[in-house]
Amino acid sequence: MPDPSAIGSFEWSELGKLLHNLWFYLALIVVFAFTMLTALAIIPSLVSTRQLPAAASHFSFTLALAALAFLGLGITLMIYTENVARVLGRIYDRWWI
Repeated sequence: MPDPSAIGSFEWSELGKLLHNLWFYLALIVVFAFTMLTALAIIPSLVSTRQLPAAASHFSFTLALAALAFLGLGITLMIYTENVARVLGRIYDRWWI
């Protein structure tokens, strides 16, 4: 089996994009999870115990829609990241060792 090829400036640039996208994806998913937790668990619980007014439940729906927007951004970013990850095929000729 041949050794991996040398890494040029294009590959380094693409690897940098790949790492930035993965970190940004992690942040998007954490924000999505926290927003869904707030919209579907925390706000309804506080409304049912009357620690928040009943009108706050309308904000829960808006927050859930925002969370779905974050999920859509995360899915879109992961599709783009999959295309950027093809640079690994230029460095390593095999995926399984």
